[in-house]
Amino acid sequence: MRELLVIADKKGSKESAFHHALEIARNTGATIEFVGFVHAPGVDSSEILSHEEKRKVHHSYIDRKQEKMDAFLAKVDLTGVKVKTDVVWEKAFERWVISRCNQKSFDMVFKSGHRSETFLYTPTDWQLMRHCPEAVMIVGDNPWKEGGTVLAALDLGSNNKRSLELNEDILRQSIKLANATNSVVHACYSMAVPKALSDLDLIDPKAYEEKIKDSLDPMIRKLVDEAGLDRSRLHLVSGKPAKEICRIAKQIKADVVLLGNKNNTSLRGRLMGNTAESVLNKVSADVVVIK
Repeated sequence: MRELLVIADKKGSKESAFHHALEIARNTGATIEFVGFVHAPGVDSSEILSHEEKRKVHHSYIDRKQEKMDAFLAKVDLTGVKVKTDVVWEKAFERWVISRCNQKSFDMVFKSGHRSETFLYTPTDWQLMRHCPEAVMIVGDNPWKEGGTVLAALDLGSNNKRSLELNEDILRQSIKLANATNSVVHACYSMAVPKALSDLDLIDPKAYEEKIKDSLDPMIRKLVDEAGLDRSRLHLVSGKPAKEICRIAKQIKADVVLLGNKNNTSLRGRLMGNTAESVLNKVSADVVVIK
């Protein structure tokens, strides 16, 4: 990895996202771009404040945030790691991040997670997952273990070009992340077994699962075997994808889960949530979303 973009915590307390990026940077020589965001409601739209007064407010907020970030960095061992800092006046900072990623290629974007939503409000975490062109890691509060575990959640149910490319990207990023953090890679796929099979008792669901596994073997050879992943670390299960990904992540004590997002922005997608968003809301591990 060469370039990492880290979004500073709003309150600048734990900075969990920065610490995770720092660990990767130490092991890969990557440069960290550490960006903080500030904004004060009503300032830009005020008809009372002059342009010069607005400018002074902007600079005051920016300077205070920069001081906090500098104070944090002064307490961190940055030996051998290049860190560039910036503070931006921006209300919708996810738009700035997306624009920045369109200007410059980053290996990954890091952000501490805020995992809640009401129907009428979409958190910036989910906006980044849906629209950021780079891989986004939503970081929780748990530190990574020495010799940890990375889980790649694959979608083997389709062999179209887009699905194949997304699966390849997930595996490639998983391996890069594992190499950068001295971790091992596991992969999983949840097979869709029609509920009617067990309800009607006409076909043995277990036999049906075995047929699905046999049909997946060519794709597994192409994706998993070519990536050098040990098949003993491939988990083929049946059930709802989000539920099974969370179960396996807990079972293998995954530090990070990587999965794809097909950018479901339809009304049904907003009401039901896609797999990436459901996993982010439930799993305790950090989550990397790849488009």
